[in-house]
Amino acid sequence: MKTNKVYILFILLALLLGACSDDTITFNDENLENAVLDELRINEELTESGVETVTSLDLSGENIDSLSGIEALYNLEVLDVSNNNIEDVSVLLDLNSLEEVTIAANPVIEDREQSELLDELSEQGTVVIESKQLGDPDGPGGFLWQVENEETTVYLLGTIHAGTRDFYPLHESIETAYYEADVIVPEIDLNDLNMYEMQQIQQELGMYEEGETIEDHVSNEMYEQLDETISDLGMSIEMVESYKPWLLSSLIQSLRLQQLGYLHGVDEYFLNQAAIDGKEVEALETFESQFEVLASPSEEYQMTMLEQSLVSLDQFDEEITTMFELYKSGDADELIGYLFDEDATVTEEEEAYMEELNDNRNYNMAEQIDEYLTTNDGKTYFVIVGAAHLIIEPHIVSILEEEGYSVDHIH
Repeated sequence: MKTNKVYILFILLALLLGACSDDTITFNDENLENAVLDELRINEELTESGVETVTSLDLSGENIDSLSGIEALYNLEVLDVSNNNIEDVSVLLDLNSLEEVTIAANPVIEDREQSELLDELSEQGTVVIESKQLGDPDGPGGFLWQVENEETTVYLLGTIHAGTRDFYPLHESIETAYYEADVIVPEIDLNDLNMYEMQQIQQELGMYEEGETIEDHVSNEMYEQLDETISDLGMSIEMVESYKPWLLSSLIQSLRLQQLGYLHGVDEYFLNQAAIDGKEVEALETFESQFEVLASPSEEYQMTMLEQSLVSLDQFDEEITTMFELYKSGDADELIGYLFDEDATVTEEEEAYMEELNDNRNYNMAEQIDEYLTTNDGKTYFVIVGAAHLIIEPHIVSILEEEGYSVDHIH
């Protein structure tokens, strides 16, 4: 295994962590506000003078309930608010520059009174798009399999647990598989986490006893490097000094992904859409079981993981960019070749950790997927797991094939 690629495997295997008088624009819907700020790449309050040049916005799939406040973006010409939970479009009538709005996949489409408002908007010369193609014919992603048993279908999508806004929509075959699904099956349900329980388990598995810190376990040189890295990420070493090496490594990776703008994971994308569409969600794992795996290595191997995470931001950016490009291309062999070096010597500790991180979890997840198929309830399941679970042997696909299923790689 390439020693400088171990820590980035988590992204494929586990989920984790003007002038003084210028008026501020406010939104009633927090999701709308966050989506606008994110789309415009603004990290501060939005002001009237700051939106003068904004003519186009893509706010699709952001779990938005209300458009109140959008009328302040008075120069908007093209607006996409598809795949949200919008029930009132009256504010759009105040956007005099609006030339095109995509409103597909919102409750407003089914409301007669709101449909009349959309007609009025059309009469004003705005093109109103009420239906939208599923996905992009040239969209990213190629890790999609399908397995059937009589009336039951299971789609298996290999995901990446981080991403940028322009990552979406994904390829049309992937988006169509989601659309057909009755049940969304992630590793863990990110929208149904008990934060108090998470903190308790994190403290139990990831933190030293009182009076003991990471400084007691690392060299002076490594501690100084850790202090510098944590400081560069906007935190003080005192805030995290009680964290064990595996937790520090995960935290550093998570914060660096945020620093580079990788805020929108594939899992989160589909789970948010499932919340909007009212689809059933059934998780394969719990956050506790994932924490237990991450905390399982010896302290010596955890130190190796921590040391690998202390690479420069430029190196991290380069490695993550390469991995994302390989994921978008859908080339499993190239992705595996990048993560693993066939000529490298694999230690017993590395082998044992990969068995916990990948192999054992794959058998457990495949067993649950087999249950969906044998129960044969006639439903369609959309399973979303880290791509490595579908390409690194023994992977879920091969395990199901050993059970006698025919698993087709459909994209």
